[in-house]
Amino acid sequence: MEMKEPQDTTSPEGALKVRPAQESDLAFIREELVRNNIDAENLDHREFLVAAEDGGIAGFGRLRRTGQFYQIGCIAVVEEKRGRGVGSLLIKHLIENTPVKLVYIVTDLVEYFQRMGFVEMKESSKEFLDALDEACKVKGKPNTVVMVFERPGK
Repeated sequence: MEMKEPQDTTSPEGALKVRPAQESDLAFIREELVRNNIDAENLDHREFLVAAEDGGIAGFGRLRRTGQFYQIGCIAVVEEKRGRGVGSLLIKHLIENTPVKLVYIVTDLVEYFQRMGFVEMKESSKEFLDALDEACKVKGKPNTVVMVFERPGK
């Protein structure tokens, strides 16, 4: 999925530029996903945004289409860059790049995503859960829930 070029964004501690990932970023992305115990299979750089700072990558996130659904995933922030809003900045940009009204995430960080405006889905169809489960590889992982964000005006 091609994403539009996001505008430069400034973090409290310096300039962060959120941009579409390049193919050359995939080795770093794969390494960080493995380090953070996140699924690193079937990666396509066109699904990722990166937050670049001082010539390096501070964090990244993925917007993936699964059937008719769009989901955010693979959010990772380099350890020494955490606590500065990099993750929430990436999530906001991913939501802005979603071409539909509803965007989903499968996560165990419920409180974090509630602060971002996501709500936990209490009920959903088996087909929907199977599609997200296949894409997120969450079978057998405890405490994961499906959450949804509704974009206003879409």
